Order: sequence, then C-alpha cells, then structure tokens
Amino acid sequence: MLSTNIFYSGYNMLFSVLSLFIGIGSVFLIRHSKDFRGLFLFQLGGLTMILLTYITTQEHLLYKIGLNYNFVIFVQILISILISLLWLNSATELYNHQLANREALTIYTTLALTLCMYYSFVDYNSEYVSLLRPMFLLIGIVFLFLSSIVSLVRRHNVGYFLLSLSLFMLLEKLVVSTFFYQYNWLNLNIFNWLWIYIFAIAVIFIRFAIDERKLQRSWNSIDKLNLQIMNMIDTSPFPILIVRTTDNKFLTINNKASILFGITRKDSNYHTLDDILIDEENRNKFFKHLRQYDSVSDFDVMVCNLVSATPFWMSASAKYIEYNNTESIYFTVQDIALRKEREINLQNQANKDPLTMVWNRHYFEKFTPNRADECIQNAQNFSLLLVDADKFKKINDKYGHKIGDKVLIEIAETCRSSLRDDDIVARFGGEEFIIFLNDTDSHSAFRVAERLRQNIENAEIHGEDDDIIKITVSIGVVSSEKTASIEVLIRQVEEAMYLAKHNGRNQVALYEETKVKSYQAKKTKKSSQRNIHPVFQNEESEEISLIDNYDSKLI
Repeated sequence: MLSTNIFYSGYNMLFSVLSLFIGIGSVFLIRHSKDFRGLFLFQLGGLTMILLTYITTQEHLLYKIGLNYNFVIFVQILISILISLLWLNSATELYNHQLANREALTIYTTLALTLCMYYSFVDYNSEYVSLLRPMFLLIGIVFLFLSSIVSLVRRHNVGYFLLSLSLFMLLEKLVVSTFFYQYNWLNLNIFNWLWIYIFAIAVIFIRFAIDERKLQRSWNSIDKLNLQIMNMIDTSPFPILIVRTTDNKFLTINNKASILFGITRKDSNYHTLDDILIDEENRNKFFKHLRQYDSVSDFDVMVCNLVSATPFWMSASAKYIEYNNTESIYFTVQDIALRKEREINLQNQANKDPLTMVWNRHYFEKFTPNRADECIQNAQNFSLLLVDADKFKKINDKYGHKIGDKVLIEIAETCRSSLRDDDIVARFGGEEFIIFLNDTDSHSAFRVAERLRQNIENAEIHGEDDDIIKITVSIGVVSSEKTASIEVLIRQVEEAMYLAKHNGRNQVALYEETKVKSYQAKKTKKSSQRNIHPVFQNEESEEISLIDNYDSKLI
C-alpha cells in the first residue's frame, strides 16, 4: 500500500506554503488593483485551497465520501501544481514587476498535468507519485528564492534579505520533509512557523520600499509636470499670471506678462493684482464675478504698466486653480486696443454728428436727463443754450452748401473751444446747436452765451474766392431755477432764441415769460392778418427752427 510519509507534517507544511503564497500574492495584487474586490477574491481562493489541502491530507474523510485512493493522490498533486504556478508568477513579479510569460506557464502546466494524470491513473508508481508533489513545490520555491536573491543584489533592501531568508527556511523545510523526514530534529516546533514571521517582516519592508519608490516617482512626475506647465506658461502667446487668492500676490508670471506690465520675475512677488487693475470699480466687478462663478471669460479691464503708468484696456480671463498646493487664480489677458478703438468709432458714429463731430440729437436726448438728475441731487442749477445761425439759408443760396458746411463746422468748433469739457454741445438739427451747462444759473449762463456769441461773430470763414464770410448767431438761454423739466426747458429755450431773432438777431435772449408772451401775441396777430398757417409763421425771416412743436416726450 502507498505510504503517505511524503505528508510528514504535511498539513503544517502545506498550510505554511499556502499562507505564504496568499501573503505574497496579496502584496503584489494590491499594487496593481484599484479596489479590494480582486484582493478579497484572491484571498478567498487561497483559503479554499488551504481547506482543500487539509481535506486531502485527511484520507479517511475522502474515503467516506466515496473517493478512491488514486483520485485523492491526483487532487493532492493538482494542488501542488497550482501552488507551483502561483509561486512562479510571484517570482517573475519580484524579478521584473511583470506577470509570468503565458506561453511558458502553459507548457509547464501541460507537462505537469500530463505527468500527474499518467502516474495517478494510467501507470501508477508509488515512487514517482511520492516525488511529483514536492518536485512541483520545489520548482516554484526555487524560482521565487532566486528572484528574491536577484532583487536583494539589485536593490540592497533589508526586506528582500528577510524574504530570501524566509524562503531559504521554507526550502529547507520542504526538502527535509520530503527526503529526510526521519531527521525530526530539523522540524522542531520552535522553527516550524519562524520563517512565516520573518516573511511577514520582509513583506512589510518591501512594501515600505515600494511605497517609497512610488512616492519618489510621484514627486519626480510632479516636478516634471510643474516644469512642463512652466514651459507652457512661458511659451504662451498671451500674458499669464498665477495669483494667490488670499492676498492677490503674484506667484509666477510669464515673459509676456513681465513685458506688458513692467514687472520682472524677481520682483513679481512684491506686487499684487490690484497694482495692475487700476480701475477700482471695474476691479470690484471682476472679483465679484469671479467669486460668484469661479471663472471669468473676456472681461474688459483697465490695466497699466507699472513702469510707464500708462493705462490701457485688456480682455481678462481668470479661473480658480491649485498651484503648488496653493489656492490660486489663473489670470490671463488679451490686447483689445483695436477692438476698443472700433467700439469707440462705432459709438461716435452712433452718437456724434458726422459733419461737425459734436454730439447729435440722439445723444443729447439720451444723456441730458441723467446729467440733469445729477445736478438736482447735488443741489445745483443747470442751463440750456440754443444757438441758431442767422440767415443761414441766404449763406447757402449765395455761397453754396460747401461753404454752408464750413459755417456749421466753425460754429461747432467755437462752441467746443469756448465751453468746459463737461458741457454738452450737440447739433440739434440743421443750423441749430443746443448746449447743456451744469452748475450754472441764469445770469452766469447769459454771460457764457454772450461770450460765445462774440467768439462766433469774430470768427472768419474763407470762401472759395478768398472771400471772408462773417457769421452771427442768435442764442436763447434758459435755466432750471424755476423748473427742472428738460421738455419744458427745451420749449422755453426755443422761445428765447426766437425772441433774440425778433429783437434783431446776433444777440442773446434770456427766457422771460412776459417778453415771450408779448412777442408771441404780436406774431400771432401778424400771422392772422396775413392768414398764414402757424407752421410757416416764422418764414418771413426765412428761418424755421427744427424744434418747432417739439414733442414733449424725449426719444
């Protein structure tokens, strides 16, 4: 009958082998697994193999469930083959951090299964059968031992030394249990599990070494990534700044930003984003939008060069990022000077008279009410002046429209040069110009209008034949001392301008209700005698105002 002496201390030995396999396999599996499901299944499979190993060593249990002796031997050798395959895979993992070659394992498994089946069922030989099982285990443990030795030489790590020591002890136990089992002193209980504890320490050291190498590789990767990011920032065609969110100080800037804002990289950490965003109101809007949406795109900001202190418009984009473990703002700008110039040109085309380049009627009607409200809030008066060229129709008829245009341009230019920068001069239509004077009462407005009239009278316009053409204007003046309604004031200033023309032209007339009513009464009586339609009642002077019957509703 077949001897079972090959299983001398068999249960302990197999349990030790499988436990070591589960430990090593778990270590290497957790290195490549993103979750613990694979590790759990692996360990569950290992525990199942330990259970099967225990059952196969208890032959009486197998006989009770009807299994014959040959099948029991086959199962035992099959488990040894499986353990050997797993040892070989662990050996290649230790050697070059890769799985074992599938073709080689397939050939090895095919030969092992063939021998197992042949000597278990076909040509049963007790001597060969007693050698097959330890032989497969020895093949796996020898390759793993050699791999640990090579790793020890290459890496000089104490973990690989302890692993080599524990594998040597396991190899000694396996050889002694198989071939020299009669020497019981070599299998004293005190050494029976010692190699497993040494192995556990070895795995811990190896784990630490692997983690340390991974950490070093991670830091190297981070350094390379930071270098790549800096290269990308430096080679960007747009100015880029990285700003710390806590105090808005610059962490880094690229060459384009350094040139644009006049900041050297060496001195960049002494400056903040507030230094270059000079418009406080616009800057506050920018940061408010950034805090609300975590990013800003194409936001127009006023910036300046810190060396020349020259302000200019840029389009800014920003986003919260993490830079070198610091919460930061990625800030970049684009030059929009050409776009702003086009916008200004379009705005001028929409709001300015193309001939005289003063504001047009649309602009006056849109923005004058706001200026009037500001004066009221500041407890200030404001005034309106209506300037109308005298006998302009005769100038056009005598000299032509080209000279007429020169007259209008001269009047507009004289108005601009004679008034303050914050006064509004607008061409209201034809030869009429309306002026808004803030912080001005009726008396001061009258003096301004008189000075303006004199300046226009003293102006000279050269005709095509070097003729000197003199022009005069009639100016109506009204102030907000009695009413602040723009609609009412425009009607009153028109009536004051007609009063000036009625009194002889080339003069200034302040709106006075009694004088205006007296003039209107005479005009109405004269018109009724001639049976003239009210629209043409001013035609005797050949001058008709374009704001006659001005609608009380501003456009």
